[in-house]
Amino acid sequence: MSSPAHAIYSSTLSLSLQGHEFQPQYEVQLIFNATARSRLLCSAACSQNPSCRIFDYDSSSHRCRLFEAGLTNGAIIATASQTSIVGSMILSASLYASIYNQSCSACQENRYQTCSSTTNTCQCPGNSYWNGSMCPLQLFANATCSQIDACRSDLNLSCIINYYGEFTQCLLVETMF
Repeated sequence: MSSPAHAIYSSTLSLSLQGHEFQPQYEVQLIFNATARSRLLCSAACSQNPSCRIFDYDSSSHRCRLFEAGLTNGAIIATASQTSIVGSMILSASLYASIYNQSCSACQENRYQTCSSTTNTCQCPGNSYWNGSMCPLQLFANATCSQIDACRSDLNLSCIINYYGEFTQCLLVETMF
């Protein structure tokens, strides 16, 4: 049951030690903040949300937070609550490569790719991009980028090309009206 077809509804998680929570680098990375009756239900909420890459859960307060973030733009930190734990999705190219650019029937109800209505093919979900093998999250301001769609366009960021035609970093693009 480890083939990509069976990965549709499943996710592999890595859990921190208790007494930790996730600290995002940017507020926009918090995509859900509510209560859940258990860590299992919180992790299931993350697994069902294509944007979620990390969650944290506190079993005392039942707080469940989902993040569109990775450890490159946030951190697992110690917290005063010994009942808090962090879970992060373990992603691999095998979850993406066999489905990317296939017809939409290949990615129906798949958390890792979505059907594009313009191309009718499986594509990376919002705020992520195809890097040739998988769909990492798009980058924030001043991050080094290597392709045009690597930066958060919803935040008006663009991968700037230098004088030599090389991609350099994500910078804010001023909009002109």
